[in-house]
Amino acid sequence: MPRVSIIVRTMNEEKWITHCLKMVFLQDYKDFEVILVDNKSTDGTVRAAKKFKIAKIINIDKFLPGKALNDGIRASNGEYIVCISAHCIPKNTKWLKTMLDNFRDDTNIAGVYGRQLPVSFTDEVDKRDLITFFGEDRRVQIKDYFFHNANSMLRKDLWNQFPFDETVTNIEDRVWGKQIISAGYQIVYEPDAAVYHYHGLNHGNFPSRAKGVVSIIEQIDFDVLNDLPDSMRPENLNIVCLLLIKDELNKDSNEYKLFSKTVDQLKNSKYLKNIYIVSNNNFLSESFNVDWVNRDLFPQNDGAGVDDLLIMALKSLEGKDCLPDAIIYVNHDYVNRPKDFVDQLIYEAQYKGYDTVFAGYKDYGHYWTESDNKGFTQIAESMKSKSDRNPLYKALYGLGCFMTSGVLKQGSMVGGKVGILPVDEFALTLRSKDIK
Repeated sequence: MPRVSIIVRTMNEEKWITHCLKMVFLQDYKDFEVILVDNKSTDGTVRAAKKFKIAKIINIDKFLPGKALNDGIRASNGEYIVCISAHCIPKNTKWLKTMLDNFRDDTNIAGVYGRQLPVSFTDEVDKRDLITFFGEDRRVQIKDYFFHNANSMLRKDLWNQFPFDETVTNIEDRVWGKQIISAGYQIVYEPDAAVYHYHGLNHGNFPSRAKGVVSIIEQIDFDVLNDLPDSMRPENLNIVCLLLIKDELNKDSNEYKLFSKTVDQLKNSKYLKNIYIVSNNNFLSESFNVDWVNRDLFPQNDGAGVDDLLIMALKSLEGKDCLPDAIIYVNHDYVNRPKDFVDQLIYEAQYKGYDTVFAGYKDYGHYWTESDNKGFTQIAESMKSKSDRNPLYKALYGLGCFMTSGVLKQGSMVGGKVGILPVDEFALTLRSKDIK
């Protein structure tokens, strides 16, 4: 069996790299090596990649797409080279063998590229481009030099003659394709070697037109356009809930009853993998049979805000080799949290690609704010009727807030691409202190 070298270019791909490599290492075809070419990632990309059997990690200081690939290929020992973007995820375990099979009987084939599928939260323009361009019919390109290195394979012997251009800032794959076709070789498009790819081919197109096209395509091919790789589905992620407690709770108090109700709701979640009580002692964790994070070990424990406590709790978990993909924060003193609300937050985040999602009370009221030395300033839209006004949203973080671990490690529970899960019932805003 021929040896394959898989080149993965990365720069701050913590959100995607585990999903990519998980499917790579699940491939039916096993004779391959993986080489990571990393461009000074400052997040957890490299750490996440090291959980897998990576053959080599090459560090580069300046990214040029062709040079990054050439650097990886020069360090490889395979007869065939795969180029895959770190944010691409093979659809199935036959991806690698399917790509390789195209070279078996035809020595005139120089390269193969596969289908690219959107995920549910890919925007309309990119969905349109991916679905309309990457079709379901295999084709052999004799004159067409289109090639795409987000998901491709090529012969190393031909790369020795035709390395990637190291000066261009993009489309190094099409520059290479032009050389190959001009030299009399052929390129194959293989739709059965598919990956999920968040980004599209083009940017800056007319969104309104794209939205119209996608709306029609979605009716025909809904499952494809609203799918996620298995590893990104909520049930397959390591999502944990952190419950922050400062003082001991009296078993006879209303607060204890609310806390008990909250824990019961969290235990019934379909998507939460674990619940941690962050407190000064393990009394509550033992009482409710959940895990404990010792708040006494945190620096500056007493004056810390919610953001800081969540960050310190996450660091504590990571120190114990628990690496959550995302965190759920709830405050137990919300009186009327819907029983499935946490799962709604998680579903919203994953299928719409949010880094943070929190509950927001939808309010059409008229609001003013006090400005320094300037009196009061209106922040609503005059006295327009409700139907003509955009609502304001009151953040209810304690009712429920989802955040990726990457966002939290940046220093705040809210960041990245933010979504709000609207709530309309005023009763959902109530906390125990509001009804005493």
